[in-house]
Amino acid sequence: MRKNANSHSGRVFSDRKWILPFFASVIVSIMLFLTAIFGLFTSPYHGEQLPLDIVSFARSEDSNGYFIESDLGRSFETDEVLKMQAPRLAYLISGTKGDSHRMMRTLRAVYHPRNQYILHLDLEAPPRERLELTNLVKSDPTFHEVENVRVMSQSNLVTYKGPTMIACTLQAIAILLRESLHWDWFINLSASDYPLVTQDDLLYVFSNLSRNFNFIEHMQITGWKLNQRAKPIIIDPGLYLSKKSDIAWTTQRRSLPTSFKLFTGSAWVMLTRPFLEYCIWGWDNFPRTILMYYTNFISSPEGYFHTVMCNSPEFRNTAISHDLHYIAWDSPPKQHPISLSMKDFDKMVKSKAPFARKFAKDDPVLDKIDKELLGRTTRFAPGAWCIGSKDDGADPCSLRANGTVFRPGPGAERLKELLDVLLSKDSRKKQCS
Repeated sequence: MRKNANSHSGRVFSDRKWILPFFASVIVSIMLFLTAIFGLFTSPYHGEQLPLDIVSFARSEDSNGYFIESDLGRSFETDEVLKMQAPRLAYLISGTKGDSHRMMRTLRAVYHPRNQYILHLDLEAPPRERLELTNLVKSDPTFHEVENVRVMSQSNLVTYKGPTMIACTLQAIAILLRESLHWDWFINLSASDYPLVTQDDLLYVFSNLSRNFNFIEHMQITGWKLNQRAKPIIIDPGLYLSKKSDIAWTTQRRSLPTSFKLFTGSAWVMLTRPFLEYCIWGWDNFPRTILMYYTNFISSPEGYFHTVMCNSPEFRNTAISHDLHYIAWDSPPKQHPISLSMKDFDKMVKSKAPFARKFAKDDPVLDKIDKELLGRTTRFAPGAWCIGSKDDGADPCSLRANGTVFRPGPGAERLKELLDVLLSKDSRKKQCS
């Protein structure tokens, strides 16, 4: 019995390979415990703020829920540093079959290195024309250097009176939000639009303007217009067909909404980034609800953004009822814009608007605008960023300077006078009313 005990005891204490790993694990456990208590390791983000484009979905003990709303709400208040910087604009220029050269002309007339540009040639245009537009952008040395012009690779069918135009616009906005963090206003133009002021004029004037104002012509739909515009149900074939055709009308009619009011106005807008983030992200789901409602609404581009804005407490007081365009309408019944020509030049200038529409392709009045309003004789409407030589007809914009310096001209004075009227107390009393 003793022999067996001694033998067992000797075997246990003679095999001591486990001792070193045992004590090592004890020491590691103690260090980890002390680390948890005293915080020996710090977060790699300690002392740094998260990037502005990151939104936290984490919960907090003193929060009522996910606080994405508060993060996005804070983005509405412009950072003090950004207030001191010159604004940046984001343009969508759209066109259809045969519009590629018109789009390039409009692009060059509104180009500035500070801005962002996205071009959409709809699916009705042949692939050859789309490729030509892409090559025109790629071959321009300034576009290649600055990298602020994009051609949408996915083309969509666009029916003006249907929801496909809104869908295309929202897609372009989503791309601009993803590709660039630093733009303040979004402007949509067509190939038949043209500027009446230089980008230096526009950026200079808007440098002294609150970044919260949305320029969107709007009015509430009331009376007989409710029956004519809100009750009919239409179907846009562009949502499910590969060839463009007119919208289809159904025999059924729907009742009027009671949870929100309907607004209408111009399809041409200048909207702030915070509002468009709200439309894309829709953190309270209202923008998506309105988008679904307008899927079967006649002329939805003239109502979607307007209805979202005027039913949103956060944004309704930012709406300025003007589309910043000079447009001449047929008379009667004032339903379609007429093509502008030389006889309309003085009216365009007196309107003090920064843009006008619509223009026929290569109409002589465009050359007059280039010469007398934009000073455009080469590729771009020149600004303070163009510091190259003008000798022998050379392109001064071939040499680029700092894009934060502007050289305003008479167009800036006209635009400032217009904004003084639009931002007056009397005009703002009409917001979303």
